[in-house]
Amino acid sequence: MFGATFFTITGLHMAHVIGGVIALVVVAFTYRSGRYSARHIEIWSLYWHFVDIVWMFVVPLVYLMNMKR
Repeated sequence: MFGATFFTITGLHMAHVIGGVIALVVVAFTYRSGRYSARHIEIWSLYWHFVDIVWMFVVPLVYLMNMKR
């Protein structure tokens, strides 16, 4: 059960990272074209860091669930 949960969580994390990198590339090119302002970039940055913080709690929680009592 732990292995299935761990690899599912790891796969979801990888999907989020890849999706985030693609989003950052799109935002960077759109910013260069003048469509986005610095405020838009700040909002993207806050969202990206929020997702990062969530993963920093989810992954260790999976490890703690596997600890034997």
